[in-house]
Amino acid sequence: MRYASLAPLALLLSKTSAHPGAVHGVVNNHFARGNNDHKGGFAVDLVPNHAYHRNGAAELAWTYSKYNKNPKDFHGGFVGGTTRVSPSSTGGTGTVVANNQTYDREYLSPVYMGTPGQLCWLDIDTGSGDLWLFSSDTPSFYLDGQKIYHPEKSQTSVGIANASWSITYGDGSYAGGGIYRDTVQIGNVTLYNATVESATAVSRSLTMDPVMSGILGLALNHSSTTYPQQPTLLDSLRPTLDKNLFAADLKYQNSGQYHFGYVNESAYTGNITWQKVLPQSGFWEFFLQKIHIQGDNVWRMHNWPMVADTGTTLLLLPTDLVELYWSFVPGAYMSDVYYGWVFPCNATLPGFDFGFADDNSWTATIPGHYFNFQNVSKTLCYGGIQDSMEPFGILGDAFLKALYVIFDMEHSRVGLASKKLLS
Repeated sequence: MRYASLAPLALLLSKTSAHPGAVHGVVNNHFARGNNDHKGGFAVDLVPNHAYHRNGAAELAWTYSKYNKNPKDFHGGFVGGTTRVSPSSTGGTGTVVANNQTYDREYLSPVYMGTPGQLCWLDIDTGSGDLWLFSSDTPSFYLDGQKIYHPEKSQTSVGIANASWSITYGDGSYAGGGIYRDTVQIGNVTLYNATVESATAVSRSLTMDPVMSGILGLALNHSSTTYPQQPTLLDSLRPTLDKNLFAADLKYQNSGQYHFGYVNESAYTGNITWQKVLPQSGFWEFFLQKIHIQGDNVWRMHNWPMVADTGTTLLLLPTDLVELYWSFVPGAYMSDVYYGWVFPCNATLPGFDFGFADDNSWTATIPGHYFNFQNVSKTLCYGGIQDSMEPFGILGDAFLKALYVIFDMEHSRVGLASKKLLS
C-alpha cells in the first residue's frame, strides 16, 4: 500500500511549471565502491511483501489519493480494496533472504525502533517526508497483525508535548496522532532523537496490510505533516553519511537494496546520467525529454516533469503518453470495469525507451514485460502504465526497478544508470 501524503496538487503543479533549467550530461562515477561496512554508508535490504495480492485499481486509487487527486474524478470512481492472505513468517536480524514473488507489489525494509531495538517493516518512500508507524497507541481494533512500535518499551522514547501530525488523503481516508523522539536504527547507522510519528487515529482501510508497520519518507526538501514542524528522518540522516546521497536498487521479481552514503559501482553498467531536480521542487522531480516506444519510428521530444517515487507501484504518465504507449498493443483499451488500461495477456508489450536532450549518448530501456501488472481475468491483464491525469508523471517501481537510481541531496539531482536485469 502507498499511504504517504504529499503537498496539495496545486502546489505540485506550480512546481512542475518551473523553467527547464535542468543540467544534463553523463558523468563517470567517482564515488567509492561500497558494501555494508563502507565508512559512512550502509545497505538496507528490500524484502518483497508476500502477504498481499496486488490490485491494479486499488494501487492507482492510492496513488491518486497520495497526490491529493480524488479517485472519484476517474471514470466515475473506484471500487478500491486489496485482497489479504496470511502473512509470511519474517523476523530475526542481519541480511533478510527474500523469495521471488509472482509480481512486484510492495517492498519492505527492516528498521529497528527504540532501545532495545524493535523490528518494524517500513516502506521506504521517496515521495513523502514523514516517518510514521502503527504503535501501541493505535487502537487494537485497527490492527491486523503488523509488527508495531511500542514507545513504552523503549528506554530512549520521549513524547513531544503539544505536537501532532495528521494526513488526509484524496479519498477521505486519514491518519494522525502523537510524536516521539526516539532511536531509529537503519542499516548499521543509529539515529538518536529522531522524529517518530505514532498513529492514534487511522482509517480502517489504511491498516489492511498485515505486514507493513509504516512509512519511512525520504522526499527531498519536503517537510513532514508534523505540527509544530519537526526534523524529518532525512534531516537526521544527512550528517551521518559519508556522501550525502542514497541509491535505490529495486529488482524485478526479486529482493533489492537501498545504499546510503555511497554508490555501489557493481550495481550498474555504463555511465550515470545526472539530472537536476526542478527548481523549488520539494520532490525528486526532473524532466524526461526524449521518449520512444519500441515499434514506433520516431522519438518524441518534450520537457515532461516526472517525480521519482519509490512509494508508488505503477508508472503514471500524462494522458498523451499513455495513449501513445497502449496504441502499440493490439487489443489494449481503457476499461471502466477495471478502472485502467487493460490488454490481452498474450500480447507482447513494447519496451519504453527514454533519454535527455543534452545527453544524446545516454538512453535506457524499461522492458515491456515490466508493465504486465496482474491478471484481472483469464485473458485480460492490467497495465503497469496508467494515466496520471496531470501534465506531470510519477516514476513508480514499474519504471525504477529497471535502473540504478541515485538520490543526491548534496547537489539536488537524480542519477540514473542502466543495470544488468535479472529477467
